[in-house]
Amino acid sequence: MTEKEILGGLSVVIGMACYAVYIHGIYRGNTKPHLFTWLIWGIVMSIAFVVQVVEKAGPGAWHIGISALIVFFIAGVSFFRGEKNITKSDWTAFIIALLAIPVWQITGNPLWAVVIVSMIDAAAFYPTFRKSWTKPWEESAKAYFICMIQYSVSILALERITFTTALYPTIVTIMAGLLVLMLLWRRKVLV
Repeated sequence: MTEKEILGGLSVVIGMACYAVYIHGIYRGNTKPHLFTWLIWGIVMSIAFVVQVVEKAGPGAWHIGISALIVFFIAGVSFFRGEKNITKSDWTAFIIALLAIPVWQITGNPLWAVVIVSMIDAAAFYPTFRKSWTKPWEESAKAYFICMIQYSVSILALERITFTTALYPTIVTIMAGLLVLMLLWRRKVLV
C-alpha cells in the first residue's frame, strides 16, 4: 500500500466514525438532521466525487464517494426523524443546488463544476446553521469535528493536489469548523 492509499483508507474510516456518531445521535433523538441540507450534500458530494475521479484524485476521493451514499441515507432518515421546519430560504437553497447541475454541464469544465459544487455545499449549510442558531443541541458538534478531520486527511490522500481536487474538501472542512464553533458558542450563550 502507498502512503496515499493508507491516508485514503484512513479518511474512509474517520468518515465512518463521523457518520456513526451522527446516526447514533439521530437514533437517540438528540440530533435532528435538516432534510434539505443532507439532500443537497448528497447531490453535490456525488458531483464532487465524479469530478475528483475524472481529475485523478485517487485515494483522496474514496471517502467522498462512500460519504455520498451515507449522506443520501441520512437525508432519507431525516424524513422521519429530522427537522420538519422547511422555510422559503431552504427551498431557495435547494433549487439553487439543482440549478447548478445544468450550469456544470454547459461549462463542461471540471474546475467550474467544483467551484459551483463547493459554493452549493457551503450554501447547503444554511438550513442547518439557521436551525442550529435556536436549537444548537439538535446537531452533533462531535460529528462535525470528526468531519473536519476526515476531510483534512482526504486532502492529504489526494493523488493530485490541484485547485480542482482540493477546493471541495477544503470548503467542507471550513464550513464544518464554522458550524462547530457556532454550535459551541450558542450552547454556551443559551445556557
